Amino acid sequence: MPERPKSLPRPWKPKARENDKMQHRPRSHDLYHTARWTRESREFRKKYPLCVKCQQEGIITPAEVVDHIIPFPLCDFWDKTNWQSLCRKHNIEKGNKDKRLLHERGINENHRENPA
Repeated sequence: MPERPKSLPRPWKPKARENDKMQHRPRSHDLYHTARWTRESREFRKKYPLCVKCQQEGIITPAEVVDHIIPFPLCDFWDKTNWQSLCRKHNIEKGNKDKRLLHERGINENHRENPA
């Protein structure tokens, strides 16, 4: 059977660059990578399709992620009363705030307490 020819370089197409920022970012907790989280967060966004923070500001923006109001290591992961729909901008802002809070409490990114 004949072999498929190798693709030729395309000088008009820029080469893909690695995103250095994301290369060193710690992986999120394994629960965020389950089929259950994917399914339930999608259903939650269907029920609450707008970013709650944008709504408080009088802006209508579609939600892109489901966020834990109280950061996950400090609460039950599956408690839907602790979930909120956010746009990407507000999720990043809240995530940075939560990371500072967890760092102050001595909880690392693997959601375990740091040894004293």
